[in-house]
Amino acid sequence: MTGCLRGITLALSCLVWGLAGSPSVQAQVPFNSGSTGALGALNPTSNTAIALPADGVLNYTTVNIPTGVTITFTPNVSNTPVTLLASGNVMIAGTVSVNGFDGVPQSSTGPTLNVGGLGGPGGFSGGNGGQRGTNDSGTTGQGPGGGPGCASSTCNNAPQGHGTYGADLSFVSLVPLFGGSGGGGTRANSTSGQTIAGGSGGGGGGAIVIASSTQITISGAVTANGGKGGMLGANCSFNTVAGSGSGGAIRLVAPQILGAGALQATPGIQPSCFYNLSNSGRIRVEANTLSFTGTSTPGLSPGAPTGVTAASVPPLISAPSLRIASIAGVAMPPVPIGAATTPDVTLPVGTGSLVPVVLTASNIPVPTLFTVQVHLPTTSSPMVTVTSGASSGSFASSTATANVTLTPSQVSVLIVYANFNIPPTIARLFPLIDGEEVDHVMMAAGFGETSSTSLVTKHGKKVDLDQLSREDQLRVATAFEALQHPEN
Repeated sequence: MTGCLRGITLALSCLVWGLAGSPSVQAQVPFNSGSTGALGALNPTSNTAIALPADGVLNYTTVNIPTGVTITFTPNVSNTPVTLLASGNVMIAGTVSVNGFDGVPQSSTGPTLNVGGLGGPGGFSGGNGGQRGTNDSGTTGQGPGGGPGCASSTCNNAPQGHGTYGADLSFVSLVPLFGGSGGGGTRANSTSGQTIAGGSGGGGGGAIVIASSTQITISGAVTANGGKGGMLGANCSFNTVAGSGSGGAIRLVAPQILGAGALQATPGIQPSCFYNLSNSGRIRVEANTLSFTGTSTPGLSPGAPTGVTAASVPPLISAPSLRIASIAGVAMPPVPIGAATTPDVTLPVGTGSLVPVVLTASNIPVPTLFTVQVHLPTTSSPMVTVTSGASSGSFASSTATANVTLTPSQVSVLIVYANFNIPPTIARLFPLIDGEEVDHVMMAAGFGETSSTSLVTKHGKKVDLDQLSREDQLRVATAFEALQHPEN
């Protein structure tokens, strides 16, 4: 059925008319945080570190953080953001913190390598300092906006080494949710008889979403601040200050949000070293009734309540996939072999030479054109290339058709591939490839293999997804998730 015949479901968003010509008003849809309440009530009486489960999701009935109590979180293996859900009220008079950790100052004693400060849950670590006994530069902070490491005397006062959030200012929805990036480390020094290990960068602020089915009251503080870069005493001169981590991300979602507390997602600040708040993170507040009168640094982005995803960091399963679904109406097997000696599909006698090849794709922008290559492996005939029609459907699931000419009584091998460009605002979420941003994504399917996905820079540098580190794969997953929301 279509239109108003879907009645009860659509009635919640329809206009409700008053009496005798009174104006219409918009009905509000009740918001459900999605909490199962499995963990009961959270009522800590002293400072508490909560160990995050594998998916980062905490399901409470109510949350009450009293004055003087600070709640922190122990990251899980995947370093997901914190997803704190409540079926009832959330009251924060104390502090909920996902702050990043400070870096280590340069040193002539102790460890030969100062490791970067850890990011808060969902945030990224700072870069390491250069190793003592060398003149090595510090390493770049981790994350899409990681601060560059210091390589020479150009790091004086090191403002260029600070981490940034890693997304354009227009990204305010915080869907997907991720934290801040780490600051860069400073170089080591082994000249003039000195053997100094470089200072390490501060970790990026973490990321947290707090959602309640009823209301959230903030009279205390929720913080996702970056860690400070390692600093030698109060000296801001050459090579003594590493980059600080950027602010992280805070998202609050409830029918009503009130209170006069503080929301903070600021960079790690060394007060005397020429810092500003340009490297702050993001704060998003979603409510039907927004009565919050406290402070927000940076300023908050308001909106109406929207869904809270069960997984804070999207799994790599959200990466694109592509396959040949059918040829001339004959379905492909679930796992094609792609061998010339054992055809995956045998077309019925009488099938014409021009046949439709139906392609299915997931997590690929619509519309996209696909290229089909036809090989005749048992002959010397040249390869034939055909372009499909534009795909239709949705980002999550789309189809396209290419009309391909096949040679009767010959085994043909088909390969399908596609490219799609990445918007600049989302390209920054991908890992750098040899220092270059990702320009487009290339996909291929055929020869009996699962579809492969590669990231390609503007200058042609390419890397397959399965060659990336676990951390970079999570960043790629976050970026692919963000492709579903290009308007944010």
